Amino acid sequence: MYYTSVMETPRPGRTRVTSVSLRAETLEAIRARAGKQGVSSYIEEAVQRQLQREAIDEYIAAAEAEHGPVDPAEVAAKAERIRTYHADHRGGAAPADAA
Repeated sequence: MYYTSVMETPRPGRTRVTSVSLRAETLEAIRARAGKQGVSSYIEEAVQRQLQREAIDEYIAAAEAEHGPVDPAEVAAKAERIRTYHADHRGGAAPADAA
């Protein structure tokens, strides 16, 4: 399936036309969500996010191979310090994503 759309603002960088096969339901869902952004831009952004996740996973694996696994208690303690800092500097309310 080939899909071409006119975008209001072009993506930076070089692009190439390619063909991908998607289930009909998947493509319908993408079209419903993409709106003016367009299917190509929507898919480009989704793939970029996936590539970032994979790069982070690789970084974590390399760090754990070198330094050992992360201690969950240490992570919890640092998260609590961050929540406390935000509460102290934002009038007593921790940010919504700190929990």
